[in-house]
Amino acid sequence: MDSGPMVQCRNCRSAGLSLLYNFGEQPLGGFLLPTAALARQAPRFVNALAICGACGLVQQAFDSAQEALADLVYSNYQPTYSMSSVVRAYQEWFLDAAVRLSGVEAGDAVIEIGANDGYVLGLLKHRGLAPVGFDPSIDPALARSGYRVFREYFGAASARRYAGTHGTVKLVISRHTLEHAFDPLDFVEGIEAVLAPDGAALIEVPYLQLQMMNNQFQSMGAQHVCIFTLGSLSKMFGRVGLRVRDAWFCQMDGGSIVVCAHKRGAPGADDEMVARIESVEQILRLHEAAGFGRFFAEVDLQRTEIRTLVMEFARTGRRIVAYGAGGKGQSLLNLLGLDTHLIQYVIDDTPGYAGKYIPGVGTEVVTRDDPRAGEAGMVLITAPTHIREIVQRDREKRGRDRLYVATAPRLHIVDV
Repeated sequence: MDSGPMVQCRNCRSAGLSLLYNFGEQPLGGFLLPTAALARQAPRFVNALAICGACGLVQQAFDSAQEALADLVYSNYQPTYSMSSVVRAYQEWFLDAAVRLSGVEAGDAVIEIGANDGYVLGLLKHRGLAPVGFDPSIDPALARSGYRVFREYFGAASARRYAGTHGTVKLVISRHTLEHAFDPLDFVEGIEAVLAPDGAALIEVPYLQLQMMNNQFQSMGAQHVCIFTLGSLSKMFGRVGLRVRDAWFCQMDGGSIVVCAHKRGAPGADDEMVARIESVEQILRLHEAAGFGRFFAEVDLQRTEIRTLVMEFARTGRRIVAYGAGGKGQSLLNLLGLDTHLIQYVIDDTPGYAGKYIPGVGTEVVTRDDPRAGEAGMVLITAPTHIREIVQRDREKRGRDRLYVATAPRLHIVDV
């Protein structure tokens, strides 16, 4: 497939992008198909990462997958977060921090960008706040339940329409959405447009250095348009009149960062942690292509090592299944070339997944109660955020009669 020329930087619009790594032509992750034949025929796009020499933003080098992402993935995004007790507990903590830092009070409107299945909107409502959700795949039934929801992409235009009708808000939250935005600068410009002068925006995204440290190369697929450092985030926010005042790390999605941003000139002081993190990023050379050679050389080794392990185990005659059919799990199976000759089934209990097939490899998704799921001698865990939870849940049903293997932070046997 001809991917055309590399894009201009999605932050500073510079044409000076340098290629970091090319994963080759890959199918998109984040959706399922009704038959194995359709899944194997799913369209493929060049998945390559580049870095901007001017602002240091790591991003997809090409945008040929954009239309397919909008049609196949984001129009009906897979709601997986509310399925995990670990993630649900974290979401409660995240909201407690957001309420504390923003000073919102009962009755105040709070915008969530990327509201998905509405779970967090419900948590906000339970806290006495007035939740507002933006998401192109949001469940329309939420509107009938009294929530104010907008089934559209969030950006400068939609934010100004909202602010013009309903006013600005003291709190904007978004978890793992900005990295998917085709135009991330427009996304953060929308935050600035809808944020009150004394408001706060808490934005969580995968953090580049932690993703590298935790071997999360499957998170670098086309659906993650940008992969951020704190430095690149600060520059992007600064371009639209926002300032990152605080930042901290969390282990969600293989390693992420939460930034707390305010309008430039808002009262309050910057936390020293922001400057410290950015100085470490400079030392690690995460703002230039030279800082990534060792990591991507290791990616090549890991792709070979993991596939070799699976092939050798398959030769023993024991069945191998994967656990986790979300977008990252799909990407991992395709990046490693683990089709149905090696991985017979993928286990996932998310409602609506069973009986569907993963694009590219064509593997069927089954529930953990399916008898075919219980016949495996090895389970490859493809959902890095949920490794311990998956093993504990599966052992409650199966006992200790099979091997669990995970690829993060390195290929290893899991024993919890």
